[in-house]
Amino acid sequence: MKNFRQSLADKVLVFDGAMGTSIQRLNLTSEDFWGKEGCNELLVLSKPEAIRSIHAGFLDVGCDVIETNTFGGTHVVLGDYELSDKVYEINLKAAQLARSVADEFSTPAHPRYVSGSMGPGTRLPSLGHISYQELYQAYREQAAGLIDGGVDVLQVETVQDPLQAKAALNAVYHTLREKHIDLPVMASVTMETMGTMLLGTDMLGALTTLEPYPLDIIGLNCGTGPKAMSEHLHTLAAHSHFPISVIPNAGLPHNIDGEMVYDLTASELAHDLSHFITGMGVSVVGGCCGTTAEHMHAVVEKAGKLNPATREPSFTAGATSLYSVSSFKQEPAPLIIGERTNANGSKKFREMLLVGDLDGMVGMARDQVDEGAHILDVCVAYVGRDEAADMDDYINRLNSQISIPIMIDSTEVPTIRVALERITGRAIVNSINLEDGDAKAEEVIKLCREFGAGLVCLTIDEDGMAKTAEKKLEVAQRIYDLAVTKHGLRESDLFFDPLTFTLASGDEEFRKSAVATLDGIRLIKKAFPQAFTSLGVSNVSFGLKPATRHLLNSVFLNMAIEAGLDAAILHAGRIQPFFQIKEADRKVCEDLILDNREGDYDPLVSLLELNTDLVAAAKNKVDLSTLPLKERLAARIIDGNRSGLEADLEAGLKEYSALDIVNNILLDGMKEVGELFGAGKMQLPFVLQSAETMKAAVSFLEPFMEKTDATAKGKIILATVKGDVHDIGKNLVDIILSNNGFNVVNLGIKVSVEAMLKSFQDEKADAIGMSGLLVKSTIIMKDNLEVLTEHGVTPPIILGGAALTRAYVEQDLRKNYSGSLAYARDAFDGLKFMQQIEAGTLEQDLAATQTIKKSKTRKAVTKEFEILQPAKQIPVPPFWGRRVVEDVDLNTLFPYINQSALFRGQWGFKRGKVSAEEYARLEQDTIFPTFEKLSAQVVAENLLAPKVIYGYYACQSEGDRLWIYTQPNDEKPKHFIDFPRQAEAPGRCIPDYYASVESGKRDVLAFQLVTVGTKATEYAQKLYNDNAYTDYLYFHGFAVETAEALAEYWHKQVRQELAISGDDGDSVKELFRQKYQGSRYSFGYPACPELKDQKIIFDLLDAESEGITLTEEYQIVPEQSTSAIVVHHPRAKYFSV
Repeated sequence: MKNFRQSLADKVLVFDGAMGTSIQRLNLTSEDFWGKEGCNELLVLSKPEAIRSIHAGFLDVGCDVIETNTFGGTHVVLGDYELSDKVYEINLKAAQLARSVADEFSTPAHPRYVSGSMGPGTRLPSLGHISYQELYQAYREQAAGLIDGGVDVLQVETVQDPLQAKAALNAVYHTLREKHIDLPVMASVTMETMGTMLLGTDMLGALTTLEPYPLDIIGLNCGTGPKAMSEHLHTLAAHSHFPISVIPNAGLPHNIDGEMVYDLTASELAHDLSHFITGMGVSVVGGCCGTTAEHMHAVVEKAGKLNPATREPSFTAGATSLYSVSSFKQEPAPLIIGERTNANGSKKFREMLLVGDLDGMVGMARDQVDEGAHILDVCVAYVGRDEAADMDDYINRLNSQISIPIMIDSTEVPTIRVALERITGRAIVNSINLEDGDAKAEEVIKLCREFGAGLVCLTIDEDGMAKTAEKKLEVAQRIYDLAVTKHGLRESDLFFDPLTFTLASGDEEFRKSAVATLDGIRLIKKAFPQAFTSLGVSNVSFGLKPATRHLLNSVFLNMAIEAGLDAAILHAGRIQPFFQIKEADRKVCEDLILDNREGDYDPLVSLLELNTDLVAAAKNKVDLSTLPLKERLAARIIDGNRSGLEADLEAGLKEYSALDIVNNILLDGMKEVGELFGAGKMQLPFVLQSAETMKAAVSFLEPFMEKTDATAKGKIILATVKGDVHDIGKNLVDIILSNNGFNVVNLGIKVSVEAMLKSFQDEKADAIGMSGLLVKSTIIMKDNLEVLTEHGVTPPIILGGAALTRAYVEQDLRKNYSGSLAYARDAFDGLKFMQQIEAGTLEQDLAATQTIKKSKTRKAVTKEFEILQPAKQIPVPPFWGRRVVEDVDLNTLFPYINQSALFRGQWGFKRGKVSAEEYARLEQDTIFPTFEKLSAQVVAENLLAPKVIYGYYACQSEGDRLWIYTQPNDEKPKHFIDFPRQAEAPGRCIPDYYASVESGKRDVLAFQLVTVGTKATEYAQKLYNDNAYTDYLYFHGFAVETAEALAEYWHKQVRQELAISGDDGDSVKELFRQKYQGSRYSFGYPACPELKDQKIIFDLLDAESEGITLTEEYQIVPEQSTSAIVVHHPRAKYFSV
């Protein structure tokens, strides 16, 4: 009978469907679980006949492989049920049970197999929930039980964290070696609907991390339905040399009245999986959550009889971080390995290490990323320190805060292991050599094999550093034989470093050393074409002046690349483009490198005589340590650089008073920040980083200020107007004003004009600032101005908010107020106005810039209103009345987030004056990693709680009125809504889209109310109170746009339920452009501006019973919520009245 690998080579293998879904359908009792309800794995002991029947059901419809009921079979999960002592027993019994059922169905013509299911558990090592070692040991115990129970294949599935996958795979392979057994192993990752794994790793990153392991199958399971897996499968089909598996859910889950419902039919699943087989060469298919025996029967009948398409994959080795892949083969070369995070090579980094300044060390890493490094070399070795502990602390920070992969620079095995057990992606180890023979090198080689790491190999043996090209090749061959032939690394895992020596000494022994290095590169590349070469470039210039070093390094790098160099360890910010180097300077460097001495001409002497004061890259960042103290402090504010801030402030206090530092140094920095923002050269998140630095500086200086010290700046009362719960804009104004020396009294949200007036008088303030988001708030502002005028109190007023326009303030509001009135487009406008108030020039400055234009007279309507024909067919809803949907998977929503609205609108990453290339770099280094990090954080910490209340109601139109019935057969309507009509053609009004009373028909109306919960508001407020301004901006915007994404996503579900989704666009971006049938209208917006009509939605949906309420001004609490009326008519589109 064929074994698993033989069958895999011969045919498409069909795995079974969902164990969890099948168990739920059995309606088991608590007694069936021995009182530990929810622990499905325990059923192999407590009710084995139930699991046996599920296995038999899948085999009966023709599945080739059944998975053991051990998805949560480690002590990490079972310990929560006090079953840690039964881990081995449960896995053993589960495997034996599945084995016995499979054997009953197996025949020579149709062999059946058992796959040992190993899920991700409930704790992710990359987030610090669990250590690598604890997770590794947990998987060891599970693997032992499954192997002893007789499984045919071990299946590490639903991988959410690459480090978790490495722990599981290492446990599996170790256990197999220990038992002298060879079984197939498959790894299956879960890509969420946002397009990455839970923590932010994309498909190529996952493949690059797992590719070094000797897998039999790699693939995808869970997370989404098959359609959302298509892009990831294209990546695997193009690059994976392993057979591919795809085991999707039956679509996306919906919690309908407490029941999890999946929407993909059996025929749809079979169709999609068939496409993956014939179109992308998939070899293994199956079903995950929501798939039943009915689903798998359809898959067996349609997909199981197909042959996979032939693939010709192409894979380039690389290293990975949590967020990105750096290919070892860069075009153009080289792979740049940043050298500054090295305690032996950088004095600045070493000093930070010695005082435990992790923030500064991370800052240096970020600088390397900004300067173009592809990989970060990390060395924390220093005499007298615990290198392993230092490495652990630093890697822990870099893992989530730096976007590029890591090279572990150490020769100490314990340190290398600590780092490899901490790094999420695929690392490179730097390095091994043969100075002490083979033994120590072999230890490191084994570690690299275990963790799939790349390895730098120095051409050093017992005789020392190889000096000739031939000797360099000889040592490289010895290392190759040791690493590849003996221990099983691949040639493509290796970087050979032929070493170079300084040319600065003039020592005759080394005058031709650079030539030997270049020739060594050529020989090694010829001998080992799949391996890579690397070089510590800056060694060639050791001992020269900095500027001269930069010049020689730049020329030598170019020559090394021409010789075949793949990777260079260097300070990228100190390398000059070759074309920018003067020809004469380049010639001197080339002559030194090639040892072209002739007569009295010595290129070393000529190089030392060059005027190198002018030789430096013009675009390098200024080294803060070289600046005078005042400029250094101001630069820290501008850059948002807190590393070393307190030391500089202490130095400043020796020369200036604390008040002078604030008023005359730090505020100058904030002023430049404002100018950069106004010129479009700085994005809002970086402005907030500057504000956080300013806040930290002022907090440090406050104890040194006399109580009588005052900045003499003005005071403003800030408030969001009555009924409005939105405070992000107001809080940003608070941050900018307070960090520019102004005194801000922030009254919060839903503030009455009486409270503003009292605070203004009590605080003896200079101005009032009012903020509001919605159209209704602009009306409240108008009323507030009239009240202030009636009281005879007319201080300068600054107005801001999304619904305001300059024209409305200057044309409509100014005539209702006798005091100074200014419209602030953003926080820096507010700063400008406060500065003008302080200077006493506000009124004349406003007069000079006023943009009032004479309003145009509206032309009389001459075109007749269009009479809209009713929909040809009124959809039939799946139910009447309301339903509540909870536990909507956040990862399902993330692809529906409008990234343009989030990145540019909420977060303020406007391109402004920066180049397209700079903005693309900003997206890669800051915007997308922030989005991915937040996506993972809100899931891991349960910061957002999506909830939907929606319902279908009968309705009829009568002119501008819409009658609403709770049931289609009700005689009398329960509610009505009067909608405004356009004054001009086509004269549209929302009731036009529904069947009229005269028609005698009852139409269908859908309402939806969505929220992401109160915790979002509470967490945002905590960040603000903690002065974490940048995080506050990011999180608040993310929560708002997630609520909007939920509205978009649920609108799509409504269209599907009404069977009108056939015209939906193929992408989410098309949905944003309203490429679908019908429309979704929210109250407070142009087509239905009356917020008070939301009362009817809240009544029909009984929203208050779910913790969602309306303010007295009809705004929704929690803030990150939105309601809508969903119209099905094909002609329904957005319009304004």
